[in-house]
Amino acid sequence: MLIHHKHLRLGIHDMKKAFRYLWIGQSFANIADLFYIVGLITIIYARTGSAVYMAILPFTITCAAFVGGLFIPLLIDRFVLTKILVYSQLGKTIVLLFLVLFISEIPLVFLFALVMIISLLDAMATPASHSMIPILMNQDELIKANSFLSIVDQTIQLGGWAVGGMVVALIGATNIVWLTLGLFTLSTIMMSLIRVKEPAKDKKDRMKPWASLQEGWILLWSNKALKVISINVVIESIAYVVWIAAIIYVYVEQVLHETEEWWGYINASFMFGLLIGGFFMLKRSKQFESHKKLYLALGSFICFAATFVFGILSLPWLALFISFVFGIAEQVKGISMQTITQQAVAVNSLPKIYSAHGALSSISFGTASLVMGLLTDAYGARFVFMISAGLMFISFLVIQTNMTHLVKNKGTVDNQAQHVKL
Repeated sequence: MLIHHKHLRLGIHDMKKAFRYLWIGQSFANIADLFYIVGLITIIYARTGSAVYMAILPFTITCAAFVGGLFIPLLIDRFVLTKILVYSQLGKTIVLLFLVLFISEIPLVFLFALVMIISLLDAMATPASHSMIPILMNQDELIKANSFLSIVDQTIQLGGWAVGGMVVALIGATNIVWLTLGLFTLSTIMMSLIRVKEPAKDKKDRMKPWASLQEGWILLWSNKALKVISINVVIESIAYVVWIAAIIYVYVEQVLHETEEWWGYINASFMFGLLIGGFFMLKRSKQFESHKKLYLALGSFICFAATFVFGILSLPWLALFISFVFGIAEQVKGISMQTITQQAVAVNSLPKIYSAHGALSSISFGTASLVMGLLTDAYGARFVFMISAGLMFISFLVIQTNMTHLVKNKGTVDNQAQHVKL
């Protein structure tokens, strides 16, 4: 079966307006997601007093993201991206409304079931949102758009948890979930305002379900650039587990011998580094094509070196600086990889690529979180940081040895997505 889709574009003014609605709507959704998790954690702990039940929340979200990543291609073949964005956000809003109306009396098993449904719908929106960017922006503007979105996202991440905690303290956990409902509604409105001339989904071109589920995975393996990126997605999803809150908390206690406040300082330093890295890539967007190789090489090597040094040092202030440096390097490499992914295949195939990457990332990160947690308990925080550094060095070697596939000029990258035989 051959897939043929024409890439239609809007006028410059319309594209800018659509991109504005996209990032504003996405920002409302991201803020709402943070508030919603903060509120649910507070509610679950108040009802149970158990850390185990709180841990089930991120586990449920990760499982839903994995399942969603596997089955989203079936929707992608039937609906245009704008409809997926609007309906998924609308669905999240409706489910959250039901949740908040009965939140005080709903059994926990049903609460987690609703959380899973919301997470599944969120898993639909993510690849659609990422895939909209090459439709709305010219190739030369991709790095600028990705950098801008990363800055917005990291700003929300940097302040969202702290603000969420303060809002819970001010208005209570149930009211912050109501506030989340309002933000979800605003996000739905913004997404519905996006006007893009997407090719219609013709039933004649629709794949059989099994072929549709396979397409993204086949592309990942057949396109050399995407294969390299996918290998790195798995390696880095495992390696980056050490930078999650739980392991950093143990690191602060075991290695730095500091109080829990330093856990917050290190997280903030890391997030601030991500923010600065985003501004750097935004500033250097015009030079990206000629500096791809440098950004990828330096970004991946500094991530390895920073993790290694972070794991062996015992000086708190140096740890803050290293986490800041790691944040910058990770952002530079991440934005570069994101842009290369968007340039590597036809626009109509990107949602399935992002769906496959989401599934890979979710299962790798979820499994590694459990394994690294057990290893931290058994051998300490330094040990898992050394494992992480080793994995990041492997990632660096994979990038270096396959650099020619990643830094091909625009238009010469293998583009099997335009004519995929299944």
